[in-house]
Amino acid sequence: IFNVVKRRSITFYEGRMSNTILCVRDGTVATVTINRPERRNAMDRGSWSQLGEIFGELSEDTSLRCIVVTGAGGKAFGSGNDISEFDTLRKDSRKVREYNDITIATIHAIEQCLHPTVARIEGFCLGGGLEIALACDVRVAAPGSTFGLPVKNMGIFLDPALADTLVNAIGRTAALELVLEGRFLNTEEALKRGIITRIAPDGGLDEEVAATVERICVGAPLAHRFNKDAIRKVRIEGDDSEAQYVRAASYGDTEDYRNAWTSFIAKKKARFQGR
Repeated sequence: IFNVVKRRSITFYEGRMSNTILCVRDGTVATVTINRPERRNAMDRGSWSQLGEIFGELSEDTSLRCIVVTGAGGKAFGSGNDISEFDTLRKDSRKVREYNDITIATIHAIEQCLHPTVARIEGFCLGGGLEIALACDVRVAAPGSTFGLPVKNMGIFLDPALADTLVNAIGRTAALELVLEGRFLNTEEALKRGIITRIAPDGGLDEEVAATVERICVGAPLAHRFNKDAIRKVRIEGDDSEAQYVRAASYGDTEDYRNAWTSFIAKKKARFQGR
């Protein structure tokens, strides 16, 4: 359980919180921050675990009304997964499956959270960062933000949970465009495809997020909880069988995957052979 330290009207959560995932509560609103600005908030395994644990704890706090998720530093909400871990923590299919189990549990914790969630997006929102944002209920972005899911560039297979989140959030057409073309989208394109809910005025991201949170918080919390759950349960049918999870992790044993991340680290262009 979190230890709680009160300073003025703001509550700081400590204990399970790490220095890479911060959680601060102000009244009935909690703000969860991905705090790796030196890596453009790329997620490592520890950060994924901490994020899931924090959302599990927050979901049990029935006095909350809303949770805001954001990234530190002003340059990125989240730029994906930390590639420096690939050689050790994602080097083969077994390791990939272990890693995927952590990220999947975290995304489910965000999606199934009791409270409404708002993603405050500024800068890069890519890969795992985009997955976190799509798991939130409302997504507000600053002008000039960038969105993408360039799994094709790394030889990565979508796990069933990510495919489910992606398709249910933005639909098959936009999902296929993201994963097959792998190009980055600006805020206007992201808005048209349903990746974000709205674009904040220039220089007005915090004000727009605050207004969004206020509109949520004046509503009946029990109604929010029921209606959020009801909408989440209207899902597009997908394959979440064990065999599909195993297959999704199998990219860890491919030459294409190893070639992709080693080339990225070496700052070379990857050449894929389909093996």
